[in-house]
Amino acid sequence: MASPLTTIGFDADDTLWQNEQFFRMTQARFADLLADYVAPDHLHARLLEAERRNLGHYGFGIKGFMLSMIETAIDVTESRCPPT
Repeated sequence: MASPLTTIGFDADDTLWQNEQFFRMTQARFADLLADYVAPDHLHARLLEAERRNLGHYGFGIKGFMLSMIETAIDVTESRCPPT
C-alpha cells in the first residue's frame, strides 16, 4: 500500500541559524586539536559518520554532537587522545 504522505515540512527555526556559527567554530577547533592525528577533511567525514550512526541513540542536538566528537577523537587517535 502506498503511503498517503505527499509533503514534508521543515521549520527553519531561527535559533538553528543563529547557533550555526558556534557549531562551525567548534568543528574547526576540534580539527585543530586533532591535527597531529588526522587531516581535517578526514576528521569531518569520520565525525559525520559517528553523528549519523548515533542519531538513533542521542537524537539531534548538542548532546549527540559532543558524544560523537568524543567517540571520533578516541577512534582517530586509536585511544591516544589526551583528556584535555
